[in-house]
Amino acid sequence: MNENDPWDSERSAPAPLPRSLWASISPPAPETRRATQDARVDVAIIGGGYTGLSTAIHLRQTGANVAVVEAAEAGWGASGRNGGQVIPGLKIDPDEIEAFVGGECGRRLVAWAGSAPDMVFSLIKQHEIDCSPVRNGWIQPAYTKVSLEIVASRCRQWQERGAPVEMLDPAQLPDMLGTSKYVGAWMDRRGGSINPMAYSRGLARAALAAGAKIYTATPVQKLERQGAVWKVITPSATFTADHVVVATGAYCNDLVPGLKRTIIPTRIGEVATKPLSHNILAKILPGRQLASDWRRLLASFRITPDGRLMMGGSTATAGPETTKIRDSLHRAARDLFGHYGEFEWDFFWSGVFAVTPDKLPHLHEPHPHLIAALGCNGRGIAISTAMGKVLAERIRGASDEELVLPVSRLAPMHFYFLRRPVVDFLIKVKGVQDKFDRART
Repeated sequence: MNENDPWDSERSAPAPLPRSLWASISPPAPETRRATQDARVDVAIIGGGYTGLSTAIHLRQTGANVAVVEAAEAGWGASGRNGGQVIPGLKIDPDEIEAFVGGECGRRLVAWAGSAPDMVFSLIKQHEIDCSPVRNGWIQPAYTKVSLEIVASRCRQWQERGAPVEMLDPAQLPDMLGTSKYVGAWMDRRGGSINPMAYSRGLARAALAAGAKIYTATPVQKLERQGAVWKVITPSATFTADHVVVATGAYCNDLVPGLKRTIIPTRIGEVATKPLSHNILAKILPGRQLASDWRRLLASFRITPDGRLMMGGSTATAGPETTKIRDSLHRAARDLFGHYGEFEWDFFWSGVFAVTPDKLPHLHEPHPHLIAALGCNGRGIAISTAMGKVLAERIRGASDEELVLPVSRLAPMHFYFLRRPVVDFLIKVKGVQDKFDRART
């Protein structure tokens, strides 16, 4: 079975969730069912991750008749597999965004991305989602002198925009992080952490409670435009909808021609130790912030709700291989925290997220009343949740000028078939660059 496809070769049953920490400690998924009868709805949403579920919740506030159609179960993809880091902003810095997008649109996009975690924690509070939320800030440590200049610039840019950020005293970092490997860091107090699968399931419960319909184990096979409406065709039912939202992220297929060639689906992994001793838990991130460092092949780390060290990032691939990812995460843990001894590893899992060439999220409208949203570039919890509100606004009639995230032309990449060797080559180059910078430091 290909993990990128949530259905087996007979397309008769959804693929099971990977064995992950989140699957083992999350509350059970809400009861849903497979679509078995044709239905007429105002909006059909394809994909039951953060984007799709947030869109459904916001649309129900206006009374729209909404159906979420999911091939496996809510949170099956990246929404239930990530490290649970709720990070403000986008992958590129505010100055660069404003220069690229331009004018007031760029400033609005920066402000929207910076405030995106507010929506996550607001929804958690409003709907009483049991997902272990902690909002003590996000720390981005610098692994080299080169990266220290970059994080200092990033901190300054957010300070100029009034964000609650600060550079940290390097002398205090070993006590704050539990490791002496970093030469500096900044902290953004808007960030926090959650159990991402529990959050996905909580959003699903909130959408159901608001009156949305969620159909699971229901893969969409085809989209057809018939006059003024869309037909969303599944093996067991057809939905007729005025609007269709494609919110499948990196797990998209050819439902919308050319859409999957606008992103590079990139696989990363997470590892988690067995529960740590109280002595070690008091030393690694004792303030329970989350951390993801700046280097070309970054490493993220946090303490989980049940007292484990979780590591993410470190390396990636555009293919299905996972052994190298797991091994690189174990090496990163030894590099940062080896002075505590050897860790006993309990979990490893991987998932795919969408990388766009410009590192920005995108809304595409290739046809009237058909909207696709994707490209959170590793900032999926906050940005995907916020994108749901933007999608709902668009469906309610917001103009291009009113949207904080402008609609962009669908532009498939040339030479898409080379994505795997190109990504693997770039990963090797970035690794060499990181080692060179570290040696200079």
